[in-house]
Amino acid sequence: MFNKPIPFQKSSVLLLVAYSLPVILLFWFVTNFSVNVPFWDDWALVDFFGKIYSGTANFGDFFTQHNEHRIFFPRIIFAILAFSSKWNIKLETYFSFLLALVNFIFLYKIAASTYNKDKKILFHLFNLTTCIVNFSLIQYENWLWGFQISWFLINTFLILAVFILTVPKNVHPNSRLSLASLCCFIASFSSAHGLLSWLALLPSVYLIEGTTKQKKIRILGWIVLFAFCVAIYSIGYKKPSQHPSIFFILHQPLIASQYFFSLIGFSLGKNVWSPVVIGLIILLIFSFFNILCLKNYQSEFINKAAPWLSLGWFAILFALMTTVGRAGFSVGQAIAPRYVSVSMLLVISCLQLWRLCILYKWQDAGKNTYILSRFFLGFIISIFIFSSTNSIVEGKNIFIQRKAGQNCLEIINFLDKPISNSPSKCLNFIYSDELQIRKLSKTLEKLEFRDFPRNITFITKAEKVHGSIDVPPTTEQPLNLRKSDTLKLFGWAILPEQQEQPPIILLSYGKNQSFFATGLVNSNRPDVATALNSSLYNTSGWEANVSLSSIPTGETVIKAWVYDRKRQEFIQLNGEPKIKVLE
Repeated sequence: MFNKPIPFQKSSVLLLVAYSLPVILLFWFVTNFSVNVPFWDDWALVDFFGKIYSGTANFGDFFTQHNEHRIFFPRIIFAILAFSSKWNIKLETYFSFLLALVNFIFLYKIAASTYNKDKKILFHLFNLTTCIVNFSLIQYENWLWGFQISWFLINTFLILAVFILTVPKNVHPNSRLSLASLCCFIASFSSAHGLLSWLALLPSVYLIEGTTKQKKIRILGWIVLFAFCVAIYSIGYKKPSQHPSIFFILHQPLIASQYFFSLIGFSLGKNVWSPVVIGLIILLIFSFFNILCLKNYQSEFINKAAPWLSLGWFAILFALMTTVGRAGFSVGQAIAPRYVSVSMLLVISCLQLWRLCILYKWQDAGKNTYILSRFFLGFIISIFIFSSTNSIVEGKNIFIQRKAGQNCLEIINFLDKPISNSPSKCLNFIYSDELQIRKLSKTLEKLEFRDFPRNITFITKAEKVHGSIDVPPTTEQPLNLRKSDTLKLFGWAILPEQQEQPPIILLSYGKNQSFFATGLVNSNRPDVATALNSSLYNTSGWEANVSLSSIPTGETVIKAWVYDRKRQEFIQLNGEPKIKVLE
């Protein structure tokens, strides 16, 4: 006799779908908008990889500063991923995604330790909101930047430490403390703010079961370990010269305050209210829960609240540290999307503390309390959905720019070297110093991480039209311009019968088989899409503002090209406007 299969409950399926949607959306976002090209701080790893390849890397190369950070453990991860994939940057973004998934699993497990089946709907509503915050696209900068693994890694070990200290009560306290301290040690040497995990976890450490004497000894030991990590961190430490003074907050306290509240408030993304106002509201809510915990420090409530207090305080300490170190860069820098990966922990903390208040402090609350809670949770979810829509637009822009940078990096041997240290436009999308990119590209080629072809065919007359220069038009009479002038060009460009369209056009002059300027292909051209009957060409328009300083005086022609990566060809677009460059 076969056992009857247990039927799925409709509510369980709906919950699974609800929890999965933010995860699926994020996976789609990372898959579609991340680009396999080194970006900004990634370039600082090239020489490090070179040392590993040559066998000369030592402990100091892993421990050395990156800006104000010690990224010892992220460097280990970068090295493993790079040498196992020929440095596929997309693999790093997927690793960050995996860390975020682990983070939510442990956040859910911490919340589930206070599960009440009578409040099942409320439990899942709060945790679904936590899920949306955790996988929020507001932190799009970190999702699409492989180097930012350290931010998610610190969150992972912080949350894991909180879980170890507060959930497995059957494990001996000393064992839990040892494992949690190991987590904090890894966080401390993943980035500067990882050191704050020791301080943030003090509430969770103190509330581990034991006598008052045991608690005091544990706190003392915990602080000693923190001091030990700070001492190691400080060995050979040098403040980055380009960073503002840490005394800026004393000279400009109002600006520093705006920076602090903006950093916290931007965890909800761009909306109708100022980040300063949002930050102040969030901080007031968290302060209310802290006061409530102090008033009930001997109750069961405080034990359940401890993990969320630790997460909230970590976010606040991070905001304080960042304000001290970077407020001098201006208030606008506080709303950098990368900071959301930490500041969102304060939002999650407030959400879960709110849920615990309903469970342990407001059991006798009327129906209106639950209705109000659902209303505000729905409001918060709506804010995140709205902000995620904006983030998708930003993700598309990042994709366009880094695709352009990727193409330029691949054909770097065909780009004219800059006359000054000012970078070429297309390489500027991935790093500010073109001369440094040219130097490091040789190391990448030696490591076989990238290929930079030197024999690419120039096709002047292709079988199919690939685009044209529309403005200025091709005429018999040249356009007279001075070297100090800027030439504006417009047109369209496509790769026929290919799914991947060209992100840039390349400009040459005369008979040169090298390029002195580039232009982004991302302008709307519905006329081209209609004429060629393909929606792929909707954004096939391009424009370029060209400096003539590098073009010799006299008469010449301007040519535009697209790069076909698949066929390793440069294909010329129609039109050759004549110009005459005058002194």
